[in-house]
Amino acid sequence: MSTASRHAGKLLPAFIAAALLAGCGGSDDGGGAGAVPPDPPGATVSFRTAGLVQGLPHQETDSGGKQTVHVTVLTQAGLKTLSTAPGTPERAAAIKDGLVPGNLVDWLASPAGTVIVPEDGSPAFNVILSKGSSSAAQFNLQKYGAAVTRNDGAPGPMVAAGWIYGKTGSTITVGDGTIVTADQAGRAYATPIKRYEETYAVAPYARVFNVNTDDYAKSETSTFDAIPVTDNYHYGTTSRQAAYLLFDNNYLNADRAKVVAIWYFTPPSRSDGKPTWDVPTQSPMLADKGIDPVSSLPYVAINATSVSSAPYTRSTEPFEMVKDTLYYVGDNEVASYVLKADMGTADTSDDKVIKIDAGWPNSGYQYWKNMELVGIDPRSVTDLWLTHGHADHYGTAVEQLKMMDNAGKTMDVWASKEDVAGVKSDLQGNAWDIPGALPESETILRARTGKFYDYDRWYDFGNVKIMVIWSPGHTPGSTNMLFRVKNPADGKFYTFGYHGGYGFNGLNSPTAANGWRRLSFQHGFSYLQSTVEVDFVAPQHTNQYPIVEVYQALKAYNRDPANAARPLTMMEAMTSKVHDAPVVGGSRITSEFANQLEKRRSVASYKASDAANRSYKSIETSGPFKPGREAGLANVRATLLDEGRIVQGFVGAQNKNPSIPLLAQGIVIPTDSYVNDPGGFYVQVAVDVQDSTYKGYIPQGYRQASPGMGTEITYDGGPVESVHAATGTFHPPEYLRTQRLNSLAEAQAVLARVAKGRTVTLSLTPASEIVVPANVADAFR
Repeated sequence: MSTASRHAGKLLPAFIAAALLAGCGGSDDGGGAGAVPPDPPGATVSFRTAGLVQGLPHQETDSGGKQTVHVTVLTQAGLKTLSTAPGTPERAAAIKDGLVPGNLVDWLASPAGTVIVPEDGSPAFNVILSKGSSSAAQFNLQKYGAAVTRNDGAPGPMVAAGWIYGKTGSTITVGDGTIVTADQAGRAYATPIKRYEETYAVAPYARVFNVNTDDYAKSETSTFDAIPVTDNYHYGTTSRQAAYLLFDNNYLNADRAKVVAIWYFTPPSRSDGKPTWDVPTQSPMLADKGIDPVSSLPYVAINATSVSSAPYTRSTEPFEMVKDTLYYVGDNEVASYVLKADMGTADTSDDKVIKIDAGWPNSGYQYWKNMELVGIDPRSVTDLWLTHGHADHYGTAVEQLKMMDNAGKTMDVWASKEDVAGVKSDLQGNAWDIPGALPESETILRARTGKFYDYDRWYDFGNVKIMVIWSPGHTPGSTNMLFRVKNPADGKFYTFGYHGGYGFNGLNSPTAANGWRRLSFQHGFSYLQSTVEVDFVAPQHTNQYPIVEVYQALKAYNRDPANAARPLTMMEAMTSKVHDAPVVGGSRITSEFANQLEKRRSVASYKASDAANRSYKSIETSGPFKPGREAGLANVRATLLDEGRIVQGFVGAQNKNPSIPLLAQGIVIPTDSYVNDPGGFYVQVAVDVQDSTYKGYIPQGYRQASPGMGTEITYDGGPVESVHAATGTFHPPEYLRTQRLNSLAEAQAVLARVAKGRTVTLSLTPASEIVVPANVADAFR
């Protein structure tokens, strides 16, 4: 038997003993589903237990200035007053920080009942779940996620949270209310899917509390019979019964664990009363679903409540993208992927389970369950790779770290140094002092981020290879990733493009701080279009590329009895090239990845953004303009550094796949759909423009007029092309494009004048677009 198993076997008596010894005064008036069993013989001397903070902590000071902290907690043994040993006022203040009424906390108790304050500076009370005054829905799985802290070499007891949907004399059912009754083709499931719902055994001696969130001091002991049950699963049922549950055992013994304490919250929690779907909110796949009887709005018009406060509104099922290797495990709003990397050696210790991004902070229960549903233990993750420092992408990183710590396992956290420590330099040798996006308050994540990316090289993990490209804009340290994944079906490698900083939020209009990022954002899209070849898109958000719709369409196709003999895979459902793109030399000229990039590149660049969305101010109308080009450049010499390529305007119907009925017309995502311009073309080329001012960055304090904003802006300095330039390069390569061309034939005429190494004369607009004269071929002279 392993050490962990031995500890797990004696955890139950130790935990029950904790409930009896943890108090120092307070009431214990019985109630619950049964009596607490007596202190078993041979109980361990030190142990961790858990309870819900009922009242504000207070301290008393002795004659020597030492302070003792007291707090009332609803524990498995009833209402208890916990006390620490006397200590310094600073220590007492730190202890009180986590003792917020409604917090579920754990602690280590001495045999005398006082709370042990660790000498290593770790918390005396660890916060497991935090209710407080929050009305946000909270969910936590029994086996995965938050739990009592590891102690004495063994994982702590499990904790669950959610809405109560059923109970018997010895069980309780908890979930998030998500229910799926039919696939996207309208075929009903024989049994409705409740993906995030679980039923637990309840111990006969379980303690039950009715917790009053309006006034925690009025919380009281209750009974199992008195626990309310949410009326039904209909999304219009807005009053739902929330609860926290504590188990008598850890995840290693989940199959035999029993609930020993229940805290149910009154008044009941409120849900948003809006429908939920596996596909994203407002997906075009909802256009034929009819009218919502609750709101009288078309289902497709309803925008779900924020995922941060109502994670269940964005839940979806996981799916396999490359057999046994690449999986989607995110929700239907923000993506997260898992790559199973096998070095191909007999020693499996060099294999990796790599998770890409960590999703929303309140949605961990979905990600852990989704991983389990595709056969991956969330605790098997060896590496967590984060794309940038925004909470919707690092949100569950700390939760995962705590889950790994509780299991006694390690996980390496990777991130861009630029978003953790800030931008200190670029590849041209410029020094900067630009703060990163990861908040200073994320102290745990900062301390645990142990590896920073080495850019523009392939990390080789055998059947999986990953390249990370620094692409500032969305944040100073945003990164893009390429996944080269070996498909076991044919033994070939396929490349997936993951744009890790696609959002235009924060860049909508120029400011002193974001000027360099707006230009760098635009540059990053063109850089990828010109330098990488990608087979498939792996989007970061589902409003960037319809990855979830593709899977749901595939699922509906495979569930059709007519297709039973020839089911398709996700790789067959995803398209590599835009279906309606022009064919040149036997191949369609536009990849789905380049098309996805073009959508947001267009939003940042062109005045159509201003006309269609009042909150947008494009670079074309509002800048910033590259220094020295405020009036454009006429007849400047330039050296062409590659062969150039034709870029088609954005094609709105993404992943058009006539072989699958629901994808026959592609998926037109409504976000920024006004940039749809399949009839427009551009010639894009890497070029060294030999002007005397612009050096690939915005200097600190550069002042410039913004016509669209009607003011002058003094910009903070920052890198643009210099993020990819060799040290000391006076003119870093720019990836510039022509003004819009009206046909493929015009684009081909311009491209015919492009040759690598050729020095030409060209003119530029203030937005650094290559001017197209009446004779388009004279754009490069």
